[in-house]
Amino acid sequence: RTLAVLPPVRISHESRKHIRLEDIERDHIQEVLLQKGWRISGKDGAAQALGIKRTTLQARMRKLGIQRTRGSSRT
Repeated sequence: RTLAVLPPVRISHESRKHIRLEDIERDHIQEVLLQKGWRISGKDGAAQALGIKRTTLQARMRKLGIQRTRGSSRT
């Protein structure tokens, strides 16, 4: 067996100056939600994966404007 490991993608210093923490948080939460099939709570839910309470995740989703769209897939 062979394990292929790619180096991390580097973001230039100039590019990082314009990334807001809110945008990083939104992207991360959306990524976890997609991985979890938009399951928010429960044993294999996004809140558990993020290490936060369901109500905290729901509040963050509201604040960041994260909503499941019709095209969002469930796994």
